[in-house]
Amino acid sequence: MTSHLDTLVGMVVTDVLKVHDYVQLLFEKDISLNIYNAWRLCNGADLRVLNGATLLKVEEKPETLIFFFSHGKRLDIDLCDDAYNGPEALELNIPGQPTVVWN
Repeated sequence: MTSHLDTLVGMVVTDVLKVHDYVQLLFEKDISLNIYNAWRLCNGADLRVLNGATLLKVEEKPETLIFFFSHGKRLDIDLCDDAYNGPEALELNIPGQPTVVWN
């Protein structure tokens, strides 16, 4: 089954923002991914290293989403019950399409 996140593969991150208690990844074509759950950046501590990086692959596992970026960067998003900070884990906004929410 194809994931909605597959639409992000091949796109470049144009900005990374910390907004109150969540992180927002901005991609080309005005696409945004809001991350409300706990996350971990492998091979770095500052999310700004993702600026200009291309998303190469997304792996969906039952308890983790793994985003592989160019330059060897990897972002893991925890989907375990304890990782939730609110009612949803992620929110994908693509202009002209319905918002996709992971609960």
